[in-house]
Amino acid sequence: MIRNALGLVIGLILGIRLTEYWDYSHMRSITRMVIPGSKDRVWLFNETRVLCLVLTNPLDITRMKAKVRSTWGKRCNKLIFIRSQIQKGLNDSTFARVQVALRSIYRNHFEGYDWFLKADANTYVIMENLRRFLYRYDPESSLIFGHRQRSDFRAGYMHGAAGYVLSRGAMRRLNLFAFNGSNMCDPKLLSFSALEDRNQSFTALAGTHISSLAVDRAMGLCLKHVGVIPGESRDGFNQERFLPLMPQWLMPGTATWKRYADTIYFKPTPQNCCSTTLISLHSANGVAFDLLEFFLYKMRVFGDPKPEPKLPQRLGFREMHSLLRYWSQVVSDNLEKPAA
Repeated sequence: MIRNALGLVIGLILGIRLTEYWDYSHMRSITRMVIPGSKDRVWLFNETRVLCLVLTNPLDITRMKAKVRSTWGKRCNKLIFIRSQIQKGLNDSTFARVQVALRSIYRNHFEGYDWFLKADANTYVIMENLRRFLYRYDPESSLIFGHRQRSDFRAGYMHGAAGYVLSRGAMRRLNLFAFNGSNMCDPKLLSFSALEDRNQSFTALAGTHISSLAVDRAMGLCLKHVGVIPGESRDGFNQERFLPLMPQWLMPGTATWKRYADTIYFKPTPQNCCSTTLISLHSANGVAFDLLEFFLYKMRVFGDPKPEPKLPQRLGFREMHSLLRYWSQVVSDNLEKPAA
């Protein structure tokens, strides 16, 4: 009698739990945004969830917000804007604003997303390529991807103009260990190192405020202090996927190539500027946004059907752990003295 009653109770509890799980899964699938495109694209949109945090210029906030929303921003799972702060000198409060935004996202949106993209308003992001790239990695690992720059510390940092992506694990570490009142992200980190100071001309060329590299360097130090690992963002041919400039400025032989080649973490390949699975590019104005939308999503070439790249295989626990250990030991191979 008691055994039967106990079995009935256990069965009811399991039934309720399974029903709740089905309801949750069903609601999650129908409440997410759906984007037009192939079946695989829609599936990946829901499988690899990306929250986009866009830093806007106060002098041009309305126009660029509208342009981001109408182009690549509509392909984010969630889109959030924050205003940068333009001031002379290096005591720029943009770093503090980014910290506040990341803390707010962690408190209010952390559970709903796998990856967190930080980009500028004049950065154009090909979200489908970003999701395909991120798909094989475990978002619970503490990772950052982007355009990696050399600095005065071994790990270097990601160039904010090209955009960078934080995993859930990285967001958790930042908020639990760095943004909790500790001195890991003290404003004094905003100072330039000698390397950034020598490359101010490249920064100005990229259309980046002079203190922006200091902000990016400070974030890189924060991530280093809490154990976030910079992942390999290049493709299998060592071509860059995240670009801090438009491609025409990064072709070998151009006037800007040498300055660009001196700043990056890995030696650039001389064949061409960038990957065929490009993810982001910077200093795109409103006209460039519209042109990119047209060429990427509307134009078709007769007689040249290019097959869609296949999804890479998702890494298992051991493979992911081995890769993290390898990435944590990588050092720059681009160690020649930068041009003056």
